[in-house]
Amino acid sequence: MAKIKFGVVGIGGMGQTHITNLQQRIPGSEVIAICARNEDKVRAIQAEFNIPYSYTNYDEMLANSDIDAIVIATGADAHKEQAVKACAAKKHIFCEKPLAKTLADCLAVEQAVAQNPDKKFTVGFMRRFDPSYAEAKARIRAGQIGKPILFKGVSLDPSSVLDAHLDGVKRGIYVPWFIEMGSHDTDLARWFLEGEPEESFATGGAYVCTGLADYDDYDNGFSLTKFDNQTTAYIQVGRTHTCSHVESEIVGTQGTLRVNSVPRKNYVTQFTDAGILEEAQESFQARWRDAFYHEMADFVDCIQTGRDPETTAHDGTKSLEFCLQLHDAYLKQTQTK
Repeated sequence: MAKIKFGVVGIGGMGQTHITNLQQRIPGSEVIAICARNEDKVRAIQAEFNIPYSYTNYDEMLANSDIDAIVIATGADAHKEQAVKACAAKKHIFCEKPLAKTLADCLAVEQAVAQNPDKKFTVGFMRRFDPSYAEAKARIRAGQIGKPILFKGVSLDPSSVLDAHLDGVKRGIYVPWFIEMGSHDTDLARWFLEGEPEESFATGGAYVCTGLADYDDYDNGFSLTKFDNQTTAYIQVGRTHTCSHVESEIVGTQGTLRVNSVPRKNYVTQFTDAGILEEAQESFQARWRDAFYHEMADFVDCIQTGRDPETTAHDGTKSLEFCLQLHDAYLKQTQTK
């Protein structure tokens, strides 16, 4: 079977993760083109991964007829235009989350995808492909915990990201944390609970990085949401933790599932005079390495076999809609104090 030839736009941390998986871990794919604005960086990545084509102009990359599929790994503000153009160019598309920054942009992407029906499109909600989360979903589908009634998602980044994140917020690169990080948890809540959010309460604040408050942003947020099927989601996001810590709990009528309740780096435990020590997961790249691989391997398989990806553009829209609901609930609560 012929390899699927990819072009990747955006070659930061996520872009390079996808390039590595497509080039080195997934036999049915290869990256033949990359695109970014910084020509020096483009040349360096091209040489590192032995990629035939490099571009600083996205339209020129899309015009390359050898490319079968596009990976969009840029900032959320660029996703809509790049996705719409890739649909017009009749490419398969893998788009990083969030799908876009506004619901109007998400709907424009959905419309473009509908007009490109012969090609596959998916959004990078990689947690669905993490082996532990995939097993949890399989157990729920098998009825092992009865009907899910509560999803609890906690997504915490280390405080070491704060300075860079504030700088990105000032430059308009990043969106508020309920949207940036929370998009994963909102997707998981919809996936596990199989319902849609109705009412949300949210609070929190810029407790450590106080400058975020000037941009209606926060370093910790806490929310509670009622769903249309009488289930509930608790979602907590933060950027002041000591390590990268993502955990989830799904409570059912006949049992409970927990994923990553302790963010262990490995299974080594040290017993010392100072106490018991277990090393924690130091970064999201380390925690989700297998998930990033499995989501991209699944997308390649979808293209090769004609199977439709489970995660759709509409999932991206509904995730952002939920994120905005949480963010608006946060602003309503904090601005009335």
